[in-house]
Amino acid sequence: MNHDNSFPSNTSQSSKSTGQQSARQVAIKVITNILLQQGSLSTQLARHQLDVASEHAPMLKELCFGVCRQYPRLNSIALHLLAHPFEEKDTDLYAVLLLGLYQLTYMNTPDHAAVNETVEACRILNKDWATKLMNAVLRRYQREADDIVEILETQPSVEFNMPKWLVKRFNKHWPEHLEEIIEASNTHPPMCIRVNESLVSRETYKEQLLDLGINTEKGEFSDSALYLKNAVRVGELPGFDDGYVSVQDEAAQLSAHILSPKAGEKVLDACAAPGGKTGHLLEKANSAGLSSMELTAVELESWRMEKIESNLERLGYSAQLICADASDLDAWWDGEHFDKILLDVPCTATGVIRRNPDIKINRKPADIDDLVIIQREILNKVWTTLKSGGFMLYATCSLMPEENEQQIQHFLANQEDAKEVALNSLAADLAVEWGIPVSHGRQLFPQANGHDGFYYCLLQKA
Repeated sequence: MNHDNSFPSNTSQSSKSTGQQSARQVAIKVITNILLQQGSLSTQLARHQLDVASEHAPMLKELCFGVCRQYPRLNSIALHLLAHPFEEKDTDLYAVLLLGLYQLTYMNTPDHAAVNETVEACRILNKDWATKLMNAVLRRYQREADDIVEILETQPSVEFNMPKWLVKRFNKHWPEHLEEIIEASNTHPPMCIRVNESLVSRETYKEQLLDLGINTEKGEFSDSALYLKNAVRVGELPGFDDGYVSVQDEAAQLSAHILSPKAGEKVLDACAAPGGKTGHLLEKANSAGLSSMELTAVELESWRMEKIESNLERLGYSAQLICADASDLDAWWDGEHFDKILLDVPCTATGVIRRNPDIKINRKPADIDDLVIIQREILNKVWTTLKSGGFMLYATCSLMPEENEQQIQHFLANQEDAKEVALNSLAADLAVEWGIPVSHGRQLFPQANGHDGFYYCLLQKA
């Protein structure tokens, strides 16, 4: 399972001239904060990415994503090797150990270098007392790796590389889809792009990429989706800076196709960050010559609002952007009702674990209950901003029925002016053959070489 990259030798020292640190040092900080539940992987990387030189940023990402992706296995191995778990005040040392185990197991770093760098990291943390322990633990793992894995592989966390409770939930809700969910959730996600059809056709852009030696396959369900055979930097995509293309999963692209904005409509994108769907809604309107569509995007977190702003700026579109809690109508709503609403609510993100592998560390069963309450509050409040006859698309990137079909079932039972309608009600040419039908809406499962896990249900106000 080794990746084709090894730890560059010059990253073990801090860069005194720039004040920047090695990829390993920053990775220790990021993983420690995740273990202490002080923010998500995406939040931590956004906060610390400038702490390393730009040439070391890919290594930082590889280390952090790698440890999170392999955490259930690495954690089981680490606990097996340690006579006593580290105390909370030494969580940074546990992060060091996980990084060392990740290098030894999944990277091409020479074993002696991986061990030496792990030991040296203890000194940099001013915890010299741990150097002998770390050295002994990793040397033992070198000698006994196969035997240790064989002992542990009957544990669900090792066998499936997924928290035990999550495996049980997937198996309870989706026994026939368990293998595909686990496999897809443990892989590196494919790179999928969304062609801005208001500027260029998918076919033309596919040919442009082919001329550059970039091979792609058309998305099966979204007319704007292209999958790259091999991921590239966005700067290598022709016209990226001018808004010709964006990086967005195919399942997420379906939202704009389902809502199909029309001229003169007033549209709301609630819980809008990072703005991919916001941009796509504007593209859809623009491609049909519907520049008069009025879009409002609401997002709770200011740092995520900045992402929406930069996305729209690159695409050359504008929208009314409001930083507020979508459920706090007094903070943002002017009383004018919307024709269409995209409500992509906060969720467990269990359909996008491969993109957010820290879910394997920090997501807990109780989170589902907490999020269901938050979703219900947002759904009920935002519904009041919809016009009579208007449409709301409820969406999550979750695989949990409690957040999806059961949430809608509860809503419909308590909202007399709401009814479910077919997902192609607004776009008759939309072929709804993706995912599977559930009691309300459709559930998409993550595909190893395809789209993420997602849920959609279209509602209309009577």
